[in-house]
Amino acid sequence: MTDDKMSGTTAKTSSSIQLTHRDERTFLMSVVQSLVRLMRVRISNRQANHEDGSIKLNPSKSNLSQCTLHERTVSDVHIYDVIPPNQAEKRSKKRIYYFAGGSWQEPPSPQHYKICAKLAKDMSDTSISIVSTPLAPNDPAPKSFPVCQNMYRALMAEAEEAGEKVILAGDSSGANIALCLVLEALRQDSEQEGVEIKQRPHPVAIMNVCPSTDLTRANPDIDKVAPRDPLLTPKIIRLTARAWQGDWDPADRRISPINADVSLLAKKGIKVHGITAGCDVLSPDGVIFRNKCAEAGVVGEWVHWEKQMHCFVLTMPYGLTEAKDATQWIIDVLKKE
Repeated sequence: MTDDKMSGTTAKTSSSIQLTHRDERTFLMSVVQSLVRLMRVRISNRQANHEDGSIKLNPSKSNLSQCTLHERTVSDVHIYDVIPPNQAEKRSKKRIYYFAGGSWQEPPSPQHYKICAKLAKDMSDTSISIVSTPLAPNDPAPKSFPVCQNMYRALMAEAEEAGEKVILAGDSSGANIALCLVLEALRQDSEQEGVEIKQRPHPVAIMNVCPSTDLTRANPDIDKVAPRDPLLTPKIIRLTARAWQGDWDPADRRISPINADVSLLAKKGIKVHGITAGCDVLSPDGVIFRNKCAEAGVVGEWVHWEKQMHCFVLTMPYGLTEAKDATQWIIDVLKKE
């Protein structure tokens, strides 16, 4: 998002969080939202059908926008490095690990691959890697999260050895996993303070797009936003939360980052950036999480786009103006890290 495109917005910079408000909506986006609303039942009724553990990904070449994938496995989790065209291997000093959303039950969509391909091509100094986390219903959080924790520690150790700065990024349920992994690792490290151990590495920043931050779904504002949301409903998000939580309490900090100690992010100097959307039933909890970050002194840049739906950024491959602007904003913010 260029400075020109940011003109006419209101940015609040009085706290550690720089918040920008936007409320425009193009006619084409209005049409897309209407179509999504018509197809909502079909979209929400999709049944997850995949193998146990980390899923092997095999996207079509057309979804990779001339990029290629290099597969590696870290702590039993498949990682896919996105290699731009005409590069045998991309070496850099910065790497983004992307966790794709999908209600904790679906692998990355074609739109996820296309956005990650754009990041790989437009961020010449940064490597992009897609993480294939074990998913529900086969692997709900009590099974999946410990596997992801081991992967997280291994990835951070690898990055430290390679001299790479790491950013975790994700949308919706993927953003939830990214946040929870970092916050839980920081909590574990804080309990070992005073013990003679080497400081363990962590990412420099986390980028969240329409994150799911509270699996209790108890916020009364969810029902207030529901009539404006063309994609998600309170019922849908409660069912998907239940599928992921397994036998854990939905308020458990390992699945509800809103209940974690976000001050640890500030203490470690980890930035938290994000996007929330006004026509998204997950946005009330996302705003609460953002405000908690501000209160704790966590540094970050956020955009709240009032007339957009959940994960509207994923419409970027279809040429939607707002999605292209938001994707460029993500690129511009992460280039600063």
